[in-house]
Amino acid sequence: MISRRRLLLSAAAAPLVLAGCKVRTINYFPVNPATVRFVNVMYPAVGLDGVHLDTVVWTDLGFEGAADYVEFDNNLTTFGIRVTGTATDLGTAEETLTGEQPYSLIAWGRLGAPGVLLAPDARSGGTGNALVRVINVGLGAPAVDVYVTAPDQNLDDVGPNFGGVGSGQTTIGLRLSPGTYRVRGAISGSKVVIYDSGTVELVENTSTNLLYYTLRSANLLQCMLLPVSGSGAGAVIAKNVVSAVKVVNAALNAGTIDGFLDGAQFVDDVAYAVATAYQFQTSGAHTLTFEATSTAGAAIASLQQTLESTSDISVLVVGFPGAVQAIAFADDNLVPLVGACRVRFINASSDNAAYDVYVGDTKQVSALAARSASDYVTLVPATYTFTFRDPASGATVLAVADQAIGEGRVATLYLAGAVGQLSSIVSTDR
Repeated sequence: MISRRRLLLSAAAAPLVLAGCKVRTINYFPVNPATVRFVNVMYPAVGLDGVHLDTVVWTDLGFEGAADYVEFDNNLTTFGIRVTGTATDLGTAEETLTGEQPYSLIAWGRLGAPGVLLAPDARSGGTGNALVRVINVGLGAPAVDVYVTAPDQNLDDVGPNFGGVGSGQTTIGLRLSPGTYRVRGAISGSKVVIYDSGTVELVENTSTNLLYYTLRSANLLQCMLLPVSGSGAGAVIAKNVVSAVKVVNAALNAGTIDGFLDGAQFVDDVAYAVATAYQFQTSGAHTLTFEATSTAGAAIASLQQTLESTSDISVLVVGFPGAVQAIAFADDNLVPLVGACRVRFINASSDNAAYDVYVGDTKQVSALAARSASDYVTLVPATYTFTFRDPASGATVLAVADQAIGEGRVATLYLAGAVGQLSSIVSTDR
């Protein structure tokens, strides 16, 4: 049952009283309920209900919300999650609850690919300690090595505190001295940091879950510091200070280019009609500048850009010599649903011509303007021919054949060049 009910024995079954003392029979068992709280890190943001058996316990919990603990009987029981106002469970978790044990019921993943995890919470690390552990519920995320270190610690000099934590996994707790720390997550087996908390405080006699989850990035994780306490209060988003940037060179006749972030080079020798891999940078306001490799020191384009936490962007360098631009496009690398892939189209031509975009014989985008992006199109994984056509005449100006887009992939197809010399750039973003 959800609320503990103390059952009063009838007078006929009252215990024997001797000298004012209650005598407990051999069949007396103290009541030690378990406690469960509800946490919503299912993205994109949606209000969720948490359900025990067929009763709604927590209602309309928003994204990145953590509700209060509620007491439950110590038995085998089932919890579910639902979109608020609906009667169908997105997913369920079954567990035999242990007396006096706190649990977190975590909704994660995305609509269409929901996950439910019921994890027992680790209690306090004891006098003089702070206890931390990792829960990874990143959808489509890589396994991570997690480092909890002094803020200025070089990761090359230490091993991880938690190694190879995959999606849907939890770790045991680690006792640390209270103080100021920095939490970093690296792709397992590497030192490539995909999560960085900046500084965090770990307080004496507390227990904290480091709850990793995904937003729209292909690789980057977000983290919630989820303290184990008597209420849902205290959950804090320890924003990732890492952002991801890729560069696409569609600057006609510029040759290879180099890219600089606040004056420091971060990509080099990017050939024409090539997209780089994502480069991980510190989030915040930055200046990006680009130079032709052949004329170092002379910027051909620049861009003032705020890199958002846990986000991916593609910076398109495009235009004729003397009129080159750098344009940032926000990338949506949310995991496609099972049996699907997603493709976006960007008209990266250096002139001003607009084009219709066809997938096979079906028009998906009408009159896509120069230096603009379409919405993402969801497709069945297959091998496709994409064509760009003149909106007025219907004539094909470029056909991009034999493009295999696999399940779970997110890609961007760029049209580069100018009328009479068009080409394509295919970038696999996830």
